[in-house]
Amino acid sequence: MTKRRFHFKLEPVRTLRENAELTAMKELAGELERAASLRQELDTAQERLADARTPLGYGDDGVTGSDLAFHQAYLERMERALADARHRTVIQDGHVEHSRTLLAAAVRERQTLDRLEQRRRSAHDLEQRRLERADADEISLTSHRTSEHAA
Repeated sequence: MTKRRFHFKLEPVRTLRENAELTAMKELAGELERAASLRQELDTAQERLADARTPLGYGDDGVTGSDLAFHQAYLERMERALADARHRTVIQDGHVEHSRTLLAAAVRERQTLDRLEQRRRSAHDLEQRRLERADADEISLTSHRTSEHAA
């Protein structure tokens, strides 16, 4: 008897799901990179705000009202920049979580097909072993009959 090779009929679907999983991984990596960049921007904005909150130095001429107004305007601009950086970071964290969810779904779908393939491969192997035993039994029986008729 010739041994039949195992062929998983859903292999093209599994390949598509593997590709979808890889795409989801790449998207997550991109989102994580953007999140890291935004966190760096947030840290920079926090440092600038901390620097802006330092009191103005009093020189020989002292501080004028326009110096105070400019300093206050700069401080407010840094506070807005920090608030904007925090907002963008929170939004990006949402994108990262969404990408993680998509990746988890892609992994589950691929694993489902992997398990199905494994079950079908096991069933195929079991059937092959059964057929091989049946062939061996047939050969043994034929051999036994031949030896009985010869005697």
